[in-house]
Amino acid sequence: MTGRMELFRFLLVGGVNFVFTFAVFTVALKGLHLNHLLALLLAWITGNILTYVLNFIWVFRPEAGFAFGLRFVKYMTAGGVSISVNLIALYALADLGGHDPFWSQVAIMPIVILFNFVMAKYWSLRKSAPPP
Repeated sequence: MTGRMELFRFLLVGGVNFVFTFAVFTVALKGLHLNHLLALLLAWITGNILTYVLNFIWVFRPEAGFAFGLRFVKYMTAGGVSISVNLIALYALADLGGHDPFWSQVAIMPIVILFNFVMAKYWSLRKSAPPP
């Protein structure tokens, strides 16, 4: 697959994930009245599983068969760093800065998406080198 097609597919998955996690976050925050940090964590967990599956089978295809092995651990580790930075930024903007949690998360999301792409493409879902 060409790099352009891979990028296009990743952006589509990212768009699906954006809508999905944004919906989960909104329902958890506004509908279930969960704390904004818990709402973000719930959205992150469900979104990370969704994107791992879609990126594995449709975008990067690092292996012939789908698996939740070491690649999943690496994907979730990168995601753990991502969500940690996201939580800190959301806490700083909403709790310390007094900004609306909803719009604070909207502002943070592009940075998180870029970080996640770089980590997936070049670390957790990178194709294995062919044997010599």
